Amino acid sequence: MKKIPLHLSPSTREAVSHGWLVRDNTVLASISCAQSRKARRIGLRGAEHISTPLFLQPCKWVHTFGMKVPLSVLYINHGGEVVKIQELKRNRLPLPVVKACCVLEADTDAPRRWNLQVGDIVEIRYAQDPRVTS
Repeated sequence: MKKIPLHLSPSTREAVSHGWLVRDNTVLASISCAQSRKARRIGLRGAEHISTPLFLQPCKWVHTFGMKVPLSVLYINHGGEVVKIQELKRNRLPLPVVKACCVLEADTDAPRRWNLQVGDIVEIRYAQDPRVTS
């Protein structure tokens, strides 16, 4: 299990769980999942680099005020379809993506590394998911 970034407070660390980003039963990445409103509000703010992508649900848009690095944002709808991929520089406020119900924040190279494009179907599996075996 990966360590939670040090910039998160103890109460926020408790509100973050872990899971996997999956496409076609293939694990693309290990991710952190913000489970509370406070954890979603803080997001990756203050991180020097993004080693673990952060999943935010519910979420239709993000900003990069307070970010130290640029990031890639994958907007995902209720069916798991990637509806938009956006690279955001620091201190930006993009428009909300109405079709999205959740967001995955990752380093700027992640979508290329994972070979993800708009229209791909992904799934988030949590560590307590019964389909995940030890």
